[in-house]
Amino acid sequence: MKLINKISTSKLVRLAASIALIFFYHKLFKNLNLVTSLILFFILFLEIFLLLTKETWWSNIKYIIFYFLIISLAVISKFSYNTDTSTILYPAIWILGSLERKYDKLSMLLASLITIIIFLMSPISYLSFQSLFALIGIFFGIRSIKIRKEAYKKLEEAHSELLQSSVTSMKYAALEERTRLSREIHDGIGHQLTSLIVQLQALDLMLPNDPKEASKLVSQLLQISRNAMTEVRIAVKEWSDDEMGLGLIALKGLISQTQARSSIQFSFCEDSEISEWSMETSTVLYRILQESLTNILRHSNANSAQIHINEINNNIILSISDDGKYIGNTPLKSGFGIIGIVNRCESLGGTCSITPNSPHGLKVQVIIPYNSTNYKE
Repeated sequence: MKLINKISTSKLVRLAASIALIFFYHKLFKNLNLVTSLILFFILFLEIFLLLTKETWWSNIKYIIFYFLIISLAVISKFSYNTDTSTILYPAIWILGSLERKYDKLSMLLASLITIIIFLMSPISYLSFQSLFALIGIFFGIRSIKIRKEAYKKLEEAHSELLQSSVTSMKYAALEERTRLSREIHDGIGHQLTSLIVQLQALDLMLPNDPKEASKLVSQLLQISRNAMTEVRIAVKEWSDDEMGLGLIALKGLISQTQARSSIQFSFCEDSEISEWSMETSTVLYRILQESLTNILRHSNANSAQIHINEINNNIILSISDDGKYIGNTPLKSGFGIIGIVNRCESLGGTCSITPNSPHGLKVQVIIPYNSTNYKE
C-alpha cells in the first residue's frame, strides 16, 4: 500500500502501458527473422524508455535524437527487410501527445513526420486512410488531456497561493490591530495604574493619621483596579495567536487600514458575543469585507460607513452600509466585485443581499453558517 502511494498515477499508467506494449509486440513479431525482431524490439525499448524516463531529464535535442533513431530503424526494417513495421510507430504518436506544453512545436512537427512515414509505409487502402485519421485523433486527444491536466494543476497552484495570500493579509491586518490595541492598553491602563500608584502612596501616608478616610480611598482604588482588569480582559481576549482567532481581529485591522487611507468615517460594532471562527469562515468574511470596503472607497462618495457583526442561531451576520450617492433608481451593475462577494458567500452555504440604504447609500448583508468548512476560492 505504501509503495502504491509513493508511485504517482501517471507512472503506474506508463508502467502498465509499457508492459502492454511488450506483450502486444512480442506476439505480433515473434515469427519474424532475428535481425528484424532485434530492430523492432530495440525500437520498442526506445519507446518504453521515452515513457518511463522523468520529463525533467528531457530536452529538445534528446527528443530529436531518440525519435530520429526510432524513425530510421523503422524505415530500415521496412525497406531493407520488407517488413510492415508501421504499427511499431503508433506508441511514438501517443508519447508525443503526452509531452509537456513547452514541447508543443516539436511534438507537432515529429507527430506530423511520423504520421506521414506510417502512411507511406502502409499499403494504400481505405484502411490506411482510417489509420491516418485515427493517429491524428489519438495525438490531439492525448494532447488536449495533457493540456487540461497542466491547466488544472496551475489553477490549483494559483488557488493555493491565493489562499495563502489571504491568510497573510489577514495576519498582517491582525498584527496592525494588535499594535493599536497595545497602544490603547498603554494609554488607558497605563493612566489608571499611574493613578493607582499615586493614590496608594497617599494611602500609605493617611493610614497612621486618618484611618477612616483611608478606608474610603480603598474602595476607589479597588474600582480603578477593576476597570484596569476589565480593559485588559477585553484586549487580551482578541489576542489569540492561532489561526482560529484571526477572524474578528483581522476584520478590525482591515477597517483600521482602510480608515487610515480614507476620509470616510468607518465604525465597527459587535452586536453580540462573537465566537472563534474556522480559518475558512474567517477568510471568506475577510475577503467579503475587503471587497465591500474597496467598493465604498471607489464608487460610493460616502461620508461614513458602518460595519456590524452578529451571531444568531448558528449564523454569522455581517452587514456593511454606507451613506453614499446610490438611491436605488438604477439597477446595480454586477461587476467582478459583487459577483465575488456572492460567490464567496455561497461557497459556504450562505446568502447575500445587496439593497439600497435609507435614505441613500448601499447595504451589503451576508449570512454564513457558523464555522462552515467547504470553502473553495
